[in-house]
This record gives sequence, structure tokens and C-alpha cells, in this order.
Amino acid sequence: SIPFLDLHIVVASTLNSRPIHAMSSGSTMLLGASSPKQAQECDIEKGDANPLLPKVGASPLQKRAAGGCRNAIAKILLGDSNPKFANDAEMALRASFFVVVLGLPFLIPKDNFPTLDFVMKHGMYTTSVVTFFIYNLSKTTGETIMNVVCGLRGTFLAVLNMWMMYYFFPDGVTETSPDYVFWIGLADGAMFITVMLLLNFHISTVIFAVSNATGFWMAFLQPGDDSFACPFTESFQLLGNVGVNSLITVAAGGVLCIMVTFLPYPRWALFDARDTAKDLIHSMPALWKTLADFFIEAEPNAFSADKIHSRMRRLAKTVTTLEGSIANSWYECFGSCRRHYLRRVLNALDKMIHENYDRIYSTCNAITGAEDWNPLHSQMMHLLKPSLFVAIKEAEVLLQVCLESSFDGQWTEVEVVAIQKMCASLRRAEGELTKAFRDARDQLVQGIDEATRNKECMKALLMEHMFVHNFAGFVRLVLGFADDLVQQSKDSKHFPPVTERPAISSLWDRTVVLDRAHLTWVARACLSIFTGFAIGYFGFMDLFNKFDASIATTSSVLLSKFLGSAMVKNLGRVQGVVLGTVVGQIVHATLESCETRTIGALALVLFCYSCITLFTYYNSTQYSYLACLLAAFGGSGMLSGGCGTHSLDKGSSYDAILSTVCAIALIVLYDIVVSPGRASAMAYTALDSSVGTLEKALGMHFDPAVAHVRFHKGELLASISTAESMGAEANNEPRYWRTEWKNGVYNQAVEHAFRLRYNLAAMETSVAEGFKDHGLKNDVMKTLLQTPGFIRLADLVGEKLKAVRPLVGIFAHETAQRFQALAEAETLKSFRAEAAEARSAAVAEVAAAAASGSAAALRPVGGGGGGVEGSLEKDPLCQVCMVLSCVSTILGGVRELQHSILRSE
Repeated sequence: SIPFLDLHIVVASTLNSRPIHAMSSGSTMLLGASSPKQAQECDIEKGDANPLLPKVGASPLQKRAAGGCRNAIAKILLGDSNPKFANDAEMALRASFFVVVLGLPFLIPKDNFPTLDFVMKHGMYTTSVVTFFIYNLSKTTGETIMNVVCGLRGTFLAVLNMWMMYYFFPDGVTETSPDYVFWIGLADGAMFITVMLLLNFHISTVIFAVSNATGFWMAFLQPGDDSFACPFTESFQLLGNVGVNSLITVAAGGVLCIMVTFLPYPRWALFDARDTAKDLIHSMPALWKTLADFFIEAEPNAFSADKIHSRMRRLAKTVTTLEGSIANSWYECFGSCRRHYLRRVLNALDKMIHENYDRIYSTCNAITGAEDWNPLHSQMMHLLKPSLFVAIKEAEVLLQVCLESSFDGQWTEVEVVAIQKMCASLRRAEGELTKAFRDARDQLVQGIDEATRNKECMKALLMEHMFVHNFAGFVRLVLGFADDLVQQSKDSKHFPPVTERPAISSLWDRTVVLDRAHLTWVARACLSIFTGFAIGYFGFMDLFNKFDASIATTSSVLLSKFLGSAMVKNLGRVQGVVLGTVVGQIVHATLESCETRTIGALALVLFCYSCITLFTYYNSTQYSYLACLLAAFGGSGMLSGGCGTHSLDKGSSYDAILSTVCAIALIVLYDIVVSPGRASAMAYTALDSSVGTLEKALGMHFDPAVAHVRFHKGELLASISTAESMGAEANNEPRYWRTEWKNGVYNQAVEHAFRLRYNLAAMETSVAEGFKDHGLKNDVMKTLLQTPGFIRLADLVGEKLKAVRPLVGIFAHETAQRFQALAEAETLKSFRAEAAEARSAAVAEVAAAAASGSAAALRPVGGGGGGVEGSLEKDPLCQVCMVLSCVSTILGGVRELQHSILRSE
């Protein structure tokens, strides 16, 4: 593989037409340079006094990669052994240090700092700052800023609403106020909460708005001094005003959250996106090389296939992180300056990588699933090996040049020329590969007549045609990205804009607001909050005090949209709240004096406790939320009351725990009463819908009456992703009288569905004119749809899906009796022999049509060095083999899905 190259080396070599050889990591030597001095001389054209591209200082990203603070910290935290551990541990240490900083006002004895005493006396700084800090701190600056903005927005909306109420009713509800004040206040609070839940606000905004509103609402309805006044009334005082204090608390916690992401160095989301992109542009060509190495072997190697699948899984995880980092980075540049231009470039790169990933996965499924190669395979790949590896290397270097030149958000003329030169070099390499493949095909496949040659070609070298077709698609995507980058250098708006923050109009987006699942969630949330509010307003015996909004407040932040995991998650919430409260009070009661050593011990315990809980929060998946609650409630409990204050109030602690348990009980109750449906039922529906979408897509693609190709890969991905998430929910839901959820079988079915989706995506792209969504079906596909053999093959795919789809119903079968579909003869059909016969007929018919000249679409595309126009992606036989390979792989995937369900009996 080729290490990431310094841009000035790549550009200088490209413009001087010197080849770039693989170099050791950190090396800056060019071909023929045996020392740094010679390397510098190679950068200077003969007769020039200065290098072609001036030496520039390293970018921030290069500095971080080369060493510095981040590298030193990672080394101390065993980053070489486990990068994830080092990253999460560093984040936990940062956060823990600032938790102690936030707690200093509570640790310092009173009367030492009058200003601090004044601020805390008037409620401007409370332990809520620590809670807000822990809840909103994320691993990157952009995501943290987004969380803080959402928290501020929600809190401000709640304060603004209550300020409005106090503007019209300055005293709120009192013993002597008219009855209509109470009813108006009651209606206002109910309407505000309902509207916040109903509109399409970010969930963090909703949580902060509703949780604050419930407390303000109770204060308004409770007779007595509310410490709340509108700024436009005479009774308003800045000091001690609950609304102002709430905003100050959120702002203070937010500022500290953001500071954590900057010290000791910034954790930019855009840097993460660039690091991920750099990793991807190396991994993508490297994976093609790995596939080529596997495919060149004399026979399939099962261990090499396992290695490929392992790399595919790692690549899939990396691909999914890029989009989130790009989105979060908006809050680091707010849609302006050079960083935003880089976001556009990375967004375009992300789309290109996703499309290429479909091609790679399709290729991987086909070649790793083969039991043996054709006798001509080794000879063909031996002839292709030199030109194939050169093309892979040129593609990687071009991607590196493109990304490196985009790092500063602007492009110089030298960089643009370098990209154009590299594009020309890759086109030449592609042309050489095209020529080598066609020459090898003509050399190896010979027959009495052209029809026989074509038939033998598609029969003996089908996978080889599919491989080079998909690789040519990779080259096209790389060249397209590079060409777009050149256009972006001329027009800053050439790349489509990144999906930014939703517009205000999205708040009442009908597709969200009127969605049945959303309305059901709103109903459950409202019932939980309003019931909790009613219990708190009236009180209940000695269990709950009157005018206590804690049940409603807790309900507003503990809602979950899914019943399955909600049961388990709510039990975890009880554990987090109870253990956090108890541990915090024990520590504070033990170290409550104001002696210097006691304060130091408390700070040390707080730091260590925060390190452990926050590391678990950032590092763990299963115990993440539990650790977050432990950190928030435990840290607040240790700081409650300040030093020298005996704050072990067992009664209040029990009340807080009781309120939390009551809130969770209400949530569970209304999850059952107003359920959107059981998670297992939704999992079955989503998986069945995925099979239906696949069936519908193939039906449209194989229908001669449908002229255009509509891509279904996005729709199918969304459906399968829903099935995957619902399956995880179903595994956690209480089954009661139902039989155990078939989690292992379901996960296998979802995995097979994902593989089917990748093959569908690759085929859709291949058969569309211009490889674009909604493009016309290309001439090759139209010709195939006129051959009886292929029509029969397409019909078999539809019949296979119709036969297998009823088997998905096993996930809705919840009794011990045998699932009826397992005994039906249709579900046991393999169609293997019929499919092989139909494919052979299709190959013979296509070969005859190509030889007779009756199908103009099957005439070879000329031009070995013509770049994309002469690429193998447009070679008729390659296109035919691609479609036949995808259809065969889809049939195999459906068969594997069938096997996985039948084995579960």
C-alpha cells in the first residue's frame, strides 16, 4: 500500500512527469533521492532557483499526526495498543478534571470569596451545572456545541413561555387570584408541553424545554412567592429570578463543556472527518488490491476470503462515521469560511465512497462465494495483474492528492494542474487495463465462430468480466470526484450543499408531525408527564408532597420510543439514580469538613469517581447510560451543600428515589397501554417489507415496459436498518406467554438482507444510462430483456422471492406449534437447476445475438486508452456478465436466507 504523501512531493513529481514510488512512513524522498538534500533538489526544476511548489508548514492535521500534544497523550494512554481506549480515557480525564473545576465553588469554604458567595446565594450557580455538563459533553467540539445550543434553546423557550405568563399575571396563582388565572395557567403549561413534543424539534431541545417547563408550571400554579417575574414588569429583579438563574446555569455548564473540547488541544469534528476520509481513501484502494490478490490466486483461499470479509466489516464501520462527523462540524464553522468548503468536499467524497462500497461488496460476494475458478482464470488474471495493480496505485495517489489539496479549503493553480495531471495518468492506466483485458480475452477464448467465442467468454470468464466491470466503476467514481474537485476550485458552489440544520419550516413537517408512530409517542409522553404532574400537584398520602414537579420532570427526560429496550433501560435508570445518589451522599457525609486535607481528599475522590464512570459512559455500549447517571447524580451528591454542611438528608433522598421510581412506573404503564406495537412485530414487519422492496425493485428492473431505472438501494437500506434496530429491541422486550425471540436466526436473516441489498445496488447502477438514478435502462439491459433465457431467469428470481417470503413469518410465530410455512412444498424449492439452465440459455442467446449483429448494444466499445468512454464499465460483455453475476448472487443470497430460517426449526 502507498503511505499518505506530502502534497508538495506529489505535485512536484506529477508536474515533472516523474513516477511516484512507495515510500516509507514519514519519508519525503522522491524517486532517485537517497537523502533529504537530494529530495529537495528533485523538487527544483533545472534552471530554477526555487522549488515548483514552495515548502509550507505542516497543517494542523499533519502536526497532530507527526507528534505534539495529542500524540504524547495517546502514547501515555497506550494508544498504540488500543486507540479506542486511549481516546475514551483521554476524554474521561478531560471531563473529570473539569468536573472538579466546576465543583470548586462548592469545595471552597464560605466567606473566602464574597463574589462567589453572592453568586451561589442567589442561585446563579448550583449543582445543576455539573449535571448539564455531564449530559451534554460529547467527544467532538461540533457535537458538544450542538448539544449546548439545543439545551440553551429548550431552556430559553421554557423561560420565555413562563415570562409571558408572568407578564399577564405578575403574581401567578395566589389564594385571592380569580379562578381563570389557574385555568389559563393550566392550559398554557399543557399546551406548551404538547406543542414541544409534537413539533419536529431536536430531542435535546424537547427534553430541556419540557423538563424546565414542568418546574416553572408547578411554581406558577402553586400559591405563594414564585421568585419568577417577567423582565418587562416592575417586580422583575435580576438577582434570584428563577428564569435568569436557569439560563445562567445552562450557559455556565455549556461554556465549560465547550472548553473541555479545546483543552489541551481542540477535538474538532472536522479533524475527525478528515482523519476518517484519509483512512478511507487509503482503505478503499487497499481493499481492491486485497480482492485482486485473492482473485489472482490459482484457487480460492478460504482464509484469504475471511480476511477480506474482516476488512469489509472494518471499512463499513469507518464509512458510517464520516457522515456524522461532517454534520457535527457545521457548528464549528456555522456554514461559512474555508472549513465549510472542505465540508462540501468531504460530503462529496462520502457519497462517492458509499457508491463504491456497493461495488466492492458486490464483487466480494461473488468471488469469495466461488468454490473453484475456471481453468482460464489464472491465465487471464496473470495477464491483467501488472496493469490492474498500476491502476489501483494511480487511483490511490489521485485520491490522496485530491484530499490533501482540499485541507486548507482553497485550491491553488498548481494544485489544480496536479489533479488534472493525475487524472490523465489514471485514465492512461485504465486504458492500459482495458486493452490488456480485451487482448487477453481474445487470446484465451477462441472458437469456430464468433457466437461460440462469445458464449465461452461469458461462461468461462463471467466473474472476471464482473470484477473488471466493478473496478472500472471504481475508477469512474474516482475520476468523477477529481473532476468535480477541479470544478469546485473554480466555482465554490459546484459541490451540492451539505445537509445542514433543518429549516424552521421543518418544525411542522407533516411527514414527521403526522406520522402515526410519532403521534403515539407524543400521546405516551403527554400522559406520563401530565399524570406525574397531577400526582405532584395534589400529593398522595405521605408518599408524595403537594406541589412537587419532580415526577413530571423525571418523566420528561426518561421517555423512550420503543417498548422492548425501554423496560431494560428504565431498570438501568433506577440503578443509576439510586446508586449515584447513595454514593454521592456517603462520600459527602464522610468528607464534609472544611479542612484542607478533607477538601483535597473529596476533590480526589470526585476526580477518580468521575474518571471511572465517564470512561464507562464513553467506552461501553451496554452500560453507557447507567454510567452517565452514576456520574451525574453521584457527582452532584458529593458537591451538594458545600463543605462544612451536613447534607445527609435521608428523607429527601428517599423522596427523590421514590419520585424517580414513580415516573418510570408511569412510563412503563403508558408504554403498555398506548403502545405503538410490540418491537418483535415491528421487526417482522420491517424485514418482510425489506423482502417486499427487493421483490418490487427486481420486478421493475426486469419489466421491459418500465423504461427507467429507479434506484431502490436507499429505500431498501432504510428498511433493513429499521429491521436491524427493531430486532435488537425485540430481543429485550418481555415475551410473557410468547415463545423466545429467535434472535440468532433473525440477525442472520438481516445480514443476508444487507448482502442482497449490496448486489441490488450494484446492478441498479450498472443497468442505468449514465449510472444515474432514474436514468433510462441501457441498451444492454433492454437486449437482455428481449432474450427468452434471461426472461426465464428473471421470472425464477421473482418465484424464488415469493416462495421464501412466507418463511419470514416465522418471526411473527410465537407459539410452540410448528410454523406452518415450513411444511409447504413451495418454501423448500431451490430452483438451482432451473436457474442454471435459464442462465445457460441466456448466455447462448446473447452470444448469438452479438455474433449476428442483431443487437447493436452488444457491439464492443472501442478505445483502449480513451478513459471512461472506453472503459470496461461500458463493455457490453462486461455489462452482461455483471447483470448475470448479480442475479446469480441474489439467487444465492435468497437461498442462504431460506437455509438460515429452515435450520431454525
